[in-house]
Amino acid sequence: MRLPRIVKILFLLCFLLLTTPILAFEQYITFEDDVEVTASITEDTFSTVDVLPNVVDVKESAIVTVTVKGGVFEALPGHYIELVANGLIFNQPSQPSNSQGQVTVSVYANTPGAYNICANDITYPDLVINIIDCTTLYVTPVTSPSLISEPMYTPGNSNTLFWNSVGSNYQYYIEVSLYNNFNTIKQSSGWLAGTMFEFSNLANGSMYFYRVKARNSYGGESDWSGVEFSVQDSESPTIELISVSGLGENNTVEWESGYGVEFVYKVEDNLSLDSTDFFCVKRDSSKYSCGDTTKNGSIYTTVLRLSELEKDGIAHLFLEYEFCVEAVDTVSNEAQLCGIQLLIPEWSEPGEPVEPDEPKPPPPIVTFIDKVVDDVVDTTEFILEGLFGDLNEYELENINTTTTIVTLLVGLGTLLGGLLYIPIYLFELLLSFLSWLGLRKKGKLSGYVYDSDSKEPIPQAVVRTYNLEGKLIWTDVTDNRGFFNLALRDGVYKLEASSNKYSFPSKVIFGKADYPLENVYHGEEFTIKNGIVPEFSIPMDSIDLNWFRMLLITVNSRTRVLFKVLSVILFLFGLIFSVYTYHINSNIFNFLIIVLYIPSFLLVTKALFKKGLEYGVVKNEEGEVLSDVAVGLRDVEYKRIVAKRITDGKGRYRFIVDMGVYNIEVLDTEYEVVSIEKKDVKHLSDGSVLIALDVLVKRIVVEK
Repeated sequence: MRLPRIVKILFLLCFLLLTTPILAFEQYITFEDDVEVTASITEDTFSTVDVLPNVVDVKESAIVTVTVKGGVFEALPGHYIELVANGLIFNQPSQPSNSQGQVTVSVYANTPGAYNICANDITYPDLVINIIDCTTLYVTPVTSPSLISEPMYTPGNSNTLFWNSVGSNYQYYIEVSLYNNFNTIKQSSGWLAGTMFEFSNLANGSMYFYRVKARNSYGGESDWSGVEFSVQDSESPTIELISVSGLGENNTVEWESGYGVEFVYKVEDNLSLDSTDFFCVKRDSSKYSCGDTTKNGSIYTTVLRLSELEKDGIAHLFLEYEFCVEAVDTVSNEAQLCGIQLLIPEWSEPGEPVEPDEPKPPPPIVTFIDKVVDDVVDTTEFILEGLFGDLNEYELENINTTTTIVTLLVGLGTLLGGLLYIPIYLFELLLSFLSWLGLRKKGKLSGYVYDSDSKEPIPQAVVRTYNLEGKLIWTDVTDNRGFFNLALRDGVYKLEASSNKYSFPSKVIFGKADYPLENVYHGEEFTIKNGIVPEFSIPMDSIDLNWFRMLLITVNSRTRVLFKVLSVILFLFGLIFSVYTYHINSNIFNFLIIVLYIPSFLLVTKALFKKGLEYGVVKNEEGEVLSDVAVGLRDVEYKRIVAKRITDGKGRYRFIVDMGVYNIEVLDTEYEVVSIEKKDVKHLSDGSVLIALDVLVKRIVVEK
C-alpha cells in the first residue's frame, strides 16, 4: 500500500517542476517592454587620489595624482577634476584627464601641518561628483639649527659663531643684538651656505645675544635657534700704584730681615680678573715671585720682607730695587706695571742732630672795623632819609607793618618749601592744639602712608574717615614719618587719603601685602570691634605731571635760590626800615615791630641754612649710581625686614625708624654687597633715627 502512494507523490512533483518554468516564461513574455531609468550619481567610489611624496618640508612641492575610473580597471580620459585641499597652495588643473585617466597637480604649504586632499569630478554641467578616496600630505617644519655654546667672555672686538648643519642645500641666517628679545638688531649675516660667521666691531664690555635660523631650497624657514650670549672683552686690566711704605731705620748695611715693606696698588678690569702677581726684578732682569699678597676688592697689598730681596754680596742690600705687577683677565688680556722702585738708604756715620729754627712771631693784625661800621651806618641813614624822609609817621608805620608781615610770610614759606604748604601745616597745628586742649580725642597710631614706588613715607597727607552714610568722622595729618592716628568707636568705616602730589587708591600695589608691609589698604570698608582699630599700610601713587604742573615745578626749582635771596633782602630791608622808623618815632608799637624781627630772623636763618635729610646712595664698583634697587632694613633682634626702600633715579634711599639695632641689605638678587659706609646714624628731634649709608654693590655674574 505504501509503495504505490510514494510513486504517486513523486510523479506529482515531477509534473509540477516541468510545468512551472513554462508558466513563468509565458507570464514574462506577456509583460515584456522597454524601461528607461533616470538617476543622478554624486559619488565616485572607483577613482583614486594619491600624493608623492606624502611627507615634505615647508614650501617643498608634492605631486597630487587623481586617477578617474569607470570601474576597477576602466580609466576614463577627458574628465575635468577640481582639487579640494584647504591650506595648501596650488593651481586648479585646467586640462582633462589623459588617456590613463590621470590628472596631476603640484601643491605646497607655508606652514607645518597635516593637510587632507580630496577631489571632485566636474566634467558634467551642473553636476559635481565627489570622489570618495582622499589622501593626506604631511608638511614638517624646517629643522632649527643649534648654536655652539658661547663662553661667558670673548676676547677682542669680534666673535666667530658656529652652528650645526641641518642638511644639504640649506642656507642660514644669524644675527646679533644687545637685547635678548632682539627688538634691535646690531648686525646680521644675510643668507649664507656655511655654518660659521664672524661679527666684528663689537663694543668692549657689552653683552651680545646671538641666534640663527635655517632656510631650505624651497624658501621655507625654520624657527630661531636658542639664544647664546657672550661679553666682549678687548681691554687689558689697569694697574695703579697707590703707595710704598717707608723703611724705618733700615739701610743697606743695618737692616732687619723680618721687616716688611708694604706695596699698595689697585688692579681693575672692566669685566673679570683671572690672576694678579707681584714680582721682584733681579739685576739680570729676571723675575721671581715674592711677598705675601692680600686683596680687598680691587685694592691689593703686598708685604715684602727685606730678607726676600736680592743681596749685594752676602749680607748687604742694594741701593735700589725694582718690582713688577702683572695682571691677566679671564680672556687672557695681559697688563703689567714695572718700574716700581724701592730706594734703600745708604749707611752712614751718625752725626750731630740738627736743631730746628725758632718760629717767627706772627705779623700784627691791622683793624679798621670801627671806621667801616661808622661809614655803613652813616650811608644807610643818608639813603633812608632820601627815600622816606618826606613820609609822615602814619605812612611809615603802615610800610613798616606791611614789610614785617611780608618778611614773616616769606620766611615761613621758605622754611616750609613754599607758601602753598602753609595751610596744611596750620591745619596740622590746629589739630594738635585741639588735642592739647582736650577738645579732640587723642587717637592711636593706626597706619602708615607711603609712596607706592619708592616706599618713602608721605608726610602731610590728610587721612579722612567716613561712616557708611558718607559722614566725615575723623581727620588726621601724617607726620614726617608718614604715620597717622585714628580714634574711632565700634562700627564700619572707610578711609580716604589725599596729598598734593599723590593719588589714592593705588593702582600699582595689589593685594594685602607689600613686603615687608602688611594689611595694605585700598579704600575698602573695615569693621572695628571691641575698640580694636586695625593698623593699615596705605600706598599712594605719584601723580603724572601735566604741562602746567611741570612748568610750576620748573619755575619753582629755578627760582628757589632767588626766593631765598629775596627773603634775606626783605628781612634786612625790613629790619633797617623798622629801626629807622623807631628812630623817627619812638613808640611801643614800633618797638614791637622790631621785636617781631627776632622770629623772622630765626625763620630766615633756618630757611637759608636749612639742609634736607641726607640720603644714602647705592653705587656699583664703577661708581655709577643704581636706580630701582630694593634696599631692606633688617631688625637684628627679631631677624626680620622692617622697612624697604626703592632707590630713585639718583640711586638715593633713606630710612627713618625708631631706635634699634639694624642691618642694611640689598634685596635684589642680581646684586651682592661689597661694602657699606661706616658712620653713626643721625638722631632726629622726634626721637627717631635717620639711616642713610652709602652702599657699594656688584652685579652677580652667573658662570655658564
